[in-house]
Amino acid sequence: MRERCVMMIQQGARRNYIYARQLEEAGLLHSLVTDAAWAEGVGGVVATLTPRLAPRLKGVIARRTVRGVAPERVRASFLPNLVGIARPALHEETVYTIADEALGARCRLRGIIGAGIVVNYHGNGGTFLDAAKASGAKIVTDFVVTPKYLEIEQEERVRWPGWEVRSTPAGVMAAYKRKMSRLVTISDVYLCPSESVARDLAELPGFDPARVRLVPYGHSSVLLRAPNPAPGRVLFAGAAGLRKGLPYLAEAAAILKPRRPDIEIVVAGQVTDLVRNRPEAHALTFLGALDREAMADEFARADLYCLPSLAEGSATSVFEAMANGLPIVTTRSSGSVVRDGVEGLLVAERDGLAVAQAIERIVTDRSLRERLSEAAKASSITYSDEACGRRFVTVIKAIAAGCASPGA
Repeated sequence: MRERCVMMIQQGARRNYIYARQLEEAGLLHSLVTDAAWAEGVGGVVATLTPRLAPRLKGVIARRTVRGVAPERVRASFLPNLVGIARPALHEETVYTIADEALGARCRLRGIIGAGIVVNYHGNGGTFLDAAKASGAKIVTDFVVTPKYLEIEQEERVRWPGWEVRSTPAGVMAAYKRKMSRLVTISDVYLCPSESVARDLAELPGFDPARVRLVPYGHSSVLLRAPNPAPGRVLFAGAAGLRKGLPYLAEAAAILKPRRPDIEIVVAGQVTDLVRNRPEAHALTFLGALDREAMADEFARADLYCLPSLAEGSATSVFEAMANGLPIVTTRSSGSVVRDGVEGLLVAERDGLAVAQAIERIVTDRSLRERLSEAAKASSITYSDEACGRRFVTVIKAIAAGCASPGA
């Protein structure tokens, strides 16, 4: 097996650069090509002065610091970040695609000499991936979300008019589908964080089931508090939007409020005034966006966690809830590892009544609640960064050795 043979292409600080760090620890990382970032200790003037001049950016600087990777292997470019200026004028998926190409331009400057494997998140690197493939490199794509998420969002906007102002043009959805089809064709391995992602990839032309590797994300740097659950307090964490199934959570809250006033469903995360003021959402309690400390407090106060999502890769918030020992009510489309009746209860998508019944069942049956809680906490150990990282590195080592078998 060749050492230092893996180029990692990553837009944004997704999961704190964990894949790059794991590859570095395994002696496999050739380079991390990313947008605005810096290795720990070498951030220069930007990383040193910005927190002093603009304290509110301290968190951003911390997130963009790549820890555990040698500075010479971090190759960053601000060009993809500049593309973000166009966000108000273009659909976000179009902006992502342009930024992918900008990141690919950074890759082309140095080429892939010495890198026989290129790992990317959901197409980061753009058409550079095609060039790398043509040069003989193996392409490993981490599909971070179901390829059907744009279609699902648009379908929900039709079902729930007035919940969101934005819309996705048919041309953008068609271009995205072509992009995903191209990715499944050129990728030698599909890293799928959940079976639901693999299921939806299978609908694309060029899909090869032998290339699928299930590698859950797990929880990363969870801040745990001593549990102090308030019976009946149900937590939802994430952007309060249609893709997360918020209207169905609102339906569940409206069903429960008159017959179980002791049950309160709280929504922690960014929320627009449009959503907050929807009459259908009157039974929900909106907390707004919370910082890490406040979010940890909410997990500690919750009696159970609910995410009726319609389109995910594998929702990180579910792993965080499991680490906190919370029973989970969720859907298969959340991409979670929750087993029905073990760590929580699985409900059908788009079914507010089913969500309400599952919540009420757990809140009412305290022995069930405790069994689910204990199982969730025990299972979370299996999905730590270290455990999931070992699975990821095993897959990469198999590719490097030329024997990436389906069971890797």
